[in-house]
Amino acid sequence: FRLTITWVVKSSQLIMCKQEPTAAYDTSKLAKDEQWIEKFDLAAFTADVKRLGDELEKNQGEEDVRHLRKMVLWSNMCGIIGFLTMGFGVNPVAIIGLSTFTFTRWTMIAHHTCHGGYDKCHPNKNKWNRFKFAIGSFWRRFNDWFDWMMPEAWNVEHNNRHHYNLSEIEDPDLVENNLVDLREAPVPVIVKYLFVLINVVTWKWFYYAPNTYKELKLARLR
Repeated sequence: FRLTITWVVKSSQLIMCKQEPTAAYDTSKLAKDEQWIEKFDLAAFTADVKRLGDELEKNQGEEDVRHLRKMVLWSNMCGIIGFLTMGFGVNPVAIIGLSTFTFTRWTMIAHHTCHGGYDKCHPNKNKWNRFKFAIGSFWRRFNDWFDWMMPEAWNVEHNNRHHYNLSEIEDPDLVENNLVDLREAPVPVIVKYLFVLINVVTWKWFYYAPNTYKELKLARLR
């Protein structure tokens, strides 16, 4: 049983999707180490995941809100230290402070919020909600999550395209597939490593920002 994502536009900013079942996968094509999938009880697994999700959702509350506030405080402290020391020239304190601030704002705060992690437990529904966090205005984006990627574009690329196609060819974040041309290129290995090294320090604005924007535009066209 596989899922195909059909995209629909709900508003000028929010792109949602619905799931449509397609034909069952031909299990005769399974590799030897994947044949367990043929006997896998998908219905029972789905029920277990749903039950676990319901249980964890019931456990959400003030403790989660306190954890978020602590992460925001620590992240902002790193940012303040970075901004206050960047005037002293290139130095490790400013570099670590600013990079940690940027990284945690994305991976620890924006990521969880955009996935709806605080939708039901945070009292401030006008900010800590997947449909309101960092979108709607430049001021909202500047205060909540000011990064290279447009938040609404990242919501489409990551929350939908990536998570509904994990490790499949349709996954836009499948590194093995994205780098197949580089891997098979008839160039010395040292050139490949140099290319990867350059991407390490440029990938967010060179690859991720335009790719998430592309996914947003494609979703709206659908």
